[in-house]
Amino acid sequence: MTKILALIGSPRANGTNSQVVDEILRGAASCGNVEVHKILLHQLKIVPCQSCNRCFKTGRCHLHDDMELIYERILDMDAFILAAPIYFNGISGQAKLAIDRCQPFWSAKYVMKTDVFAGRKRPGLFIATGGQPLYDGQFIGSLHVAKLLFKMIGVKMIGDLTLPDLDARPLAARPDDLAQAFEFGQKLMRE
Repeated sequence: MTKILALIGSPRANGTNSQVVDEILRGAASCGNVEVHKILLHQLKIVPCQSCNRCFKTGRCHLHDDMELIYERILDMDAFILAAPIYFNGISGQAKLAIDRCQPFWSAKYVMKTDVFAGRKRPGLFIATGGQPLYDGQFIGSLHVAKLLFKMIGVKMIGDLTLPDLDARPLAARPDDLAQAFEFGQKLMRE
């Protein structure tokens, strides 16, 4: 049984990000047994990182909120998907809030020298969606943020799917993108 954690950073529960992730998960399920933990970040109560540096001493966050569920799932997962819309050339606030709260993993690795993910190179995918037509740099900032998160949580990014121009060309009119998402799900299982 492969445990897949999918974090959805969109405020729309059934929006494009969820649809793309569902297609990835369908592709993964076509290859074997999967246990899916799909978390809609906008439904959680997560306090922003307070930059208190307490995690420098403990490797854990002292804040107690819904982020504790995400920490547990990150530690337990076999594969990872992060999906988020792009707002003002950056990853959504919902996704960034959860990413910033992953500071304890950075602290454990670089300050305390106790990398809990050492030797674990779990596969991961990043999905980013944008309403505007593709323009230079549209997804660069979000890709940098996602790559650093993946590094901090012991995930090897095996692919990213960036979908611009969704206002004019909705996902339903993009069978090639849906087919690629399905294939990414299969690739996630092969890795």
